[in-house]
Amino acid sequence: MHTFIDLYFSPENVSPLDLAAKIRERTGLEFVIGPHDLAFEWATVEEFRGMLGRLHGALAGSGVLYRVETVRDEPTFVAPIPWPPPIRDSDPARHPAYGRRS
Repeated sequence: MHTFIDLYFSPENVSPLDLAAKIRERTGLEFVIGPHDLAFEWATVEEFRGMLGRLHGALAGSGVLYRVETVRDEPTFVAPIPWPPPIRDSDPARHPAYGRRS
């Protein structure tokens, strides 16, 4: 099964960058490119409950709201890409976050 998490921030909440580090530390999850903020796969109810519990603990006290969506394995599923993707060469201006250069 695939579970997707959407996070909802406001300026009064903790910084998304600070929260991303906390989530990574507590759950091993990274923000992803696409319509959802986080994604994880699981095979057993125990795996799901464990990850959701760690995520809930990481978000506790942050003021951030979250939404959980779980879908069955689909043949058209495309694995999410972590954001930001690693820089593959030494030119930081070629990183996707900088947009296209002419």
